[in-house]
Amino acid sequence: MVLQRLAPEDFWIPGVHWAIEVVIIIILILFLWVCVCVRSIRYFWKFPMPAVMGNAIAAGPYRSRVQPPSMIIQALEVRSGMKIVEIGCGSGFYTIAVAKAIQPAGIVFAVDIQQGMLDKLKARMEKEGVENIIPVLADAEGHIPLDDGTADAVFSIAVLPEIPDPPRALLQVKRLLKDDGIYVNAELLLDPDFPLRKTVVKWAQQAGFTLKRQLGSFFRHVLVFIKES
Repeated sequence: MVLQRLAPEDFWIPGVHWAIEVVIIIILILFLWVCVCVRSIRYFWKFPMPAVMGNAIAAGPYRSRVQPPSMIIQALEVRSGMKIVEIGCGSGFYTIAVAKAIQPAGIVFAVDIQQGMLDKLKARMEKEGVENIIPVLADAEGHIPLDDGTADAVFSIAVLPEIPDPPRALLQVKRLLKDDGIYVNAELLLDPDFPLRKTVVKWAQQAGFTLKRQLGSFFRHVLVFIKES
């Protein structure tokens, strides 16, 4: 008895291959349509990510791979004892990582406009056993209740484009920074509010910052700024 070797195409049922391709194309079209709709809405209506979605967004496995905390820690040039401010900490995915990197004497002031996000951060702090984080409820576009020159560094991740007036918020960042401090901003293409690199640079320049260096790529850029002399 001779066994005939079957080619992969022999397993396709007539018409099924064509149907699968059509379904895939439809799914891609719907995905692109949703992306366009979301970006259009977010362009005219700026609002922070709802607190109920905080853990779901931060806990996704893709986040650790495409925008890992190590990129932020590298950009911040962390060292023990630093005082760092995070704008829009959310549920604390990056906050915890940075706080651990500057232990034992360092402090992270985690700023968020939503108490719900700060509650999630506190729960994460307790779970991780991290104590060197001070939650701060404040609107970054208004006034952050911290003294001038508090921070060695300030960072924000996929938050700046959610703010109605980014340059105004960056004036707060500039106020909080020491003269030799740095501001680090990270953005990810998958974010509905993703701004181009040149857009972030423009906002920063309007607030009196100069681009020092860049990490990452077009799809996940991390920009490091210093105060203009």
